Amino acid sequence: MKQEGLKFFSDIYLTNTALVLFFLVFLGVGFWVFRSGSKEHYKHMSQLPLKKDES
Repeated sequence: MKQEGLKFFSDIYLTNTALVLFFLVFLGVGFWVFRSGSKEHYKHMSQLPLKKDES
């Protein structure tokens, strides 16, 4: 069964390109989340569900 699934991954160039692409996206998301100045934004967003409706 494993051989049946792996026979579609014969093009090494595409699989390596996809691996690099997904890794770069993962690193980009990590840098986006932990960028400087984002702590205040996340703290504010975490308190929104707890605030009462002011209207």
